[in-house]
Amino acid sequence: MSTRLASLLGVLLLAACTTYGGGGPPDGRWQIREVGTTTVPDDVDAHIEFLPEGRLAGRAGCNRYTGSWARQGHDLRFGRIAATRMACAGAAMDIENRLFEMLDKVVRQDRPDERTLIMVTGDGRRIVATR
Repeated sequence: MSTRLASLLGVLLLAACTTYGGGGPPDGRWQIREVGTTTVPDDVDAHIEFLPEGRLAGRAGCNRYTGSWARQGHDLRFGRIAATRMACAGAAMDIENRLFEMLDKVVRQDRPDERTLIMVTGDGRRIVATR
């Protein structure tokens, strides 16, 4: 294989491994699919909506919530989250408890493509959401 062809293949391989890059802000509504190692069941509504001026809203599985967020580059942080206090049982409550515990620890976002948002905690756990 020529050096030129090997170089071209190397560049193409690096380009294929490059992530979407975090693009811009994660504006809009995202359906949460995974919280840590737990897949969100199809019948549980867990979503997050990034609103203008650093506000957010959503449903955590059982309760609605609101709060604030800030992003700089890949860094992503959430402010205090306020939620309603309805009692639920089963998977919805489990997802909600895990989500609220992890949102407080999110430090960055990864965007492998324009339809996927991965929020990563300082210890490497992930909240995966899609459009």
